[in-house]
Amino acid sequence: MSSSKKSTTDDSPSSWDSNSNEMDEKHFLRMYSKALAEALRTKEEEEAAEREELKQQKNSRNIKSSSTAADDLKIQSAYRELCHDDPIVTGGDRVCRQLAEVLVPKYKTTATRSTKNDNNDLSKLALSSPLVEGVLQAVARAGSKATSSSKQANKTEDTSQNNEDNKSPPNDESMIGSSNITSSEGYAQLAFAIFLEGPYRCIQQDNLDVISQFLGSFQPPEKTNSAAAHEGLSAEEKSRLVEEATAKIVDGIEKMSMEEDKANAAKNDRDDDASSSSSEFFLHNKNNNVAKEDNNDSMEEIWAEDSDPDDFEYESSYNPYNNTTGNNDGDGYEDDMDGDYFIPTQLSNPDPTNQTWEGARKAIYHLLSSFSYGNMALNLLSSRTWSALGMSESLGDLAFTLLLANTNGSSDSNSLLWRDKQLTQEDVDDDITTLWDRPLFALRDRAMDNIHGHDALSTYLQLLCAFLSHSEEDIMSILSSPSKDTNNTNDLPPLTAVGLSSFATLCTSKEMTCSSSAKLCGTSVESVCPRDEVSDAIFNSIDTLGHIIECVRPKKSVFGGGSTGKASDDKSTTESWVRTAVCIIPMLEYLINIQARFDFQTVFEGGGSRRTTLSDSDAKALLDSGLFRELLSLYTCTQDESDASNVVRLQLLRTIFALSVQAPEILGRYVIRVPDLVKEVHASIFMNENLVDGILWTALGSSLLESKLEAPKPRLKLRTNAKLNLPPVETSSLTERCNSGFEQICKSCNSALTSFKFIVEKEDQSEGDENEARQHKETLGSIVKFSNYLSNCPHGIKIWLDSLNNNEDAPQKAKKAIADLRSTLARLPSYAGDETGVKGVDHKKDDDNDNSSTDDHSEIRQKATSLMQRRKDFRQVVSLVRSSVKVIALALESQKGAGLSLKTPMSSYNA
Repeated sequence: MSSSKKSTTDDSPSSWDSNSNEMDEKHFLRMYSKALAEALRTKEEEEAAEREELKQQKNSRNIKSSSTAADDLKIQSAYRELCHDDPIVTGGDRVCRQLAEVLVPKYKTTATRSTKNDNNDLSKLALSSPLVEGVLQAVARAGSKATSSSKQANKTEDTSQNNEDNKSPPNDESMIGSSNITSSEGYAQLAFAIFLEGPYRCIQQDNLDVISQFLGSFQPPEKTNSAAAHEGLSAEEKSRLVEEATAKIVDGIEKMSMEEDKANAAKNDRDDDASSSSSEFFLHNKNNNVAKEDNNDSMEEIWAEDSDPDDFEYESSYNPYNNTTGNNDGDGYEDDMDGDYFIPTQLSNPDPTNQTWEGARKAIYHLLSSFSYGNMALNLLSSRTWSALGMSESLGDLAFTLLLANTNGSSDSNSLLWRDKQLTQEDVDDDITTLWDRPLFALRDRAMDNIHGHDALSTYLQLLCAFLSHSEEDIMSILSSPSKDTNNTNDLPPLTAVGLSSFATLCTSKEMTCSSSAKLCGTSVESVCPRDEVSDAIFNSIDTLGHIIECVRPKKSVFGGGSTGKASDDKSTTESWVRTAVCIIPMLEYLINIQARFDFQTVFEGGGSRRTTLSDSDAKALLDSGLFRELLSLYTCTQDESDASNVVRLQLLRTIFALSVQAPEILGRYVIRVPDLVKEVHASIFMNENLVDGILWTALGSSLLESKLEAPKPRLKLRTNAKLNLPPVETSSLTERCNSGFEQICKSCNSALTSFKFIVEKEDQSEGDENEARQHKETLGSIVKFSNYLSNCPHGIKIWLDSLNNNEDAPQKAKKAIADLRSTLARLPSYAGDETGVKGVDHKKDDDNDNSSTDDHSEIRQKATSLMQRRKDFRQVVSLVRSSVKVIALALESQKGAGLSLKTPMSSYNA
């Protein structure tokens, strides 16, 4: 049994191997056949696809050659159309873009320019005077039409919808195909290429051959006219020319009258003798025509003698009609039957003047001087087109290049950026470096354009940061200069000055502070949130701003050995730090959303964004960068300055306080440990001169230095120079001084309201009464300023309440002072019925003809009108004071530091 099983097990493997071999062979043959069939099929498909591709390439080559030839004709036709008066391009925006690509020099060092289609005729196209003038006319017409259509569209919603339907969108060609109607965007692209992109490429390459091929036959208009040309003539020659011209005019008028008489007589003869022969009629007509031709020739001579050649030109000295032969002589025009005087290839021939550096500089100077954001109608370009053409980058790079060249200068006369330093600014008409403001202002206008979503704001901010950072080496060299040359080297480089002033203008512009600036403007990819972009750019430049302040501040300090404690008396030093502070203060206000120099009003309108205040991390970055320290040093080193600089010092001090209140535990504790600053702002003299500022500084110091409910008197030991005249030592605590100042504000407002009411009720107003009323308004403005501080500063209420709580009687005294002020406001008249009209004179009687009576009535009416206006002003001021008192009363009742979400009274006061 076992042997049979064993034999069975021995035979089974062999049979299995044979069967498996047969299966493997069949499987191999099947797979091999399948792979061979697939390979053959793939080869056939590849051969068929290759034949089809070759066929398509052949067809496309034929189509492309035909389309290229058609495009070449359209480009030359557009060039020819732009050379005529009131030009209109019939080829569409696509042809304008192609013409712009042909005209702009390519990035090559050789003189030969190539186009995509390598066409010889197109490669020869260049600028000419008729083309430049035609583009200016076309883009001006397009801009005026866009402005008029936008005004008409704003009338009603129906007309707005119709204008949107009729107006072709900027990128309609990409959606529905090429259009044969040239829109404003096509002209704007062509203008940008001619007046900025072309000169920018020429400046980059600085190759005379490339420049001359780009300029072609274009010549800038001459500044001198016929009057200037005849300035050198003597009086006798001028009188002789005038007499000759007058005599010729008189002779011409006499001939004209004689010819008119002959023509009238001939007409009468023809009417009387209607049956005259045809030969006589034609003979008479011939004689009449000859007479007219003679008359025309004489008048042409008369008017040509008296006229100015420039009167027949449009901003150019080029005259295409000066050919007297009537045949083509190579000037770029020919007198044919169709009236086509312009041949693009001949107009593009380089002028010999443009083949010299002097002529090339004058031509490029004229093109750049004509460029601006409004004149070129660049506001009509969509964000997509603006980004695709890289216009922001071109404008920024050109502005930086020109400004840097204007600062450093160039001694190479074989360059576009060369300038003759011996000539004055009035005589120089080819100094291209002085036109750095043209591309900079165009980029700024585009960055502020909210219609296009501020698509150029990022590039503009990068350019301003580059202005500041590029000058950092110059600033460091100024800081490392010897102290004896400090007064002569503390002026900022031009790049830094331009960057600071541009930043300050941007931070105070309406486009960057309106309610719409807090959100994303537009739906395109290039759209940004203006507030976030500007804030980030300022924070990225805080290190450089610290170096700038260190450069301009006076180097003499009150801690210097042997120093008198006064800043330098050099006028340039004072002007330098004043200009710098005026530019940096708006940038800091933009970060904290508080304008402390303008009574603590907010910078932004409407709702805020993610960054409307200064966070703790931002405060640490501001402190670590050294900018906050330099602000304090600038204030302490500019004591005993002139009255004008004292105004800027006070604005700087208020900005420092606003920064300290934003982060009291970081910046506040740092600022109250500066002896020179604390000595000044905590003194009684400062409290008397600046009442509200003194209250706020003492409140900050009391909140951070004095312990609550135990309020010891401050004992600050100041390490100052012994030669200083120190103010008298203060014996009261900070919280007592703060509360005393607040009570003084309430009492002065009470007195001002009562006195102001009596002045308003007076019938006869004198100049002294007007001055007194103005003083009362300033007094009442202090309570409004204090309420603005409580409403708009995040930690303002907490700091003030902490200061009051450091003294047991201070909160009750403050509440009593506010209660007295509220009772005074309740007793004031409202004058609510004065708006109905003026009580005075009615209609005059018929028998009332006395002049004295009329004068009396007019005087009475004038007094009544003046009284009504005074009451109206009084009502507005009282309303603001009442709102401010309400804010302060709510703050006293809250006893919390979370702040109040109330409308700022000062905002309505300014309105």
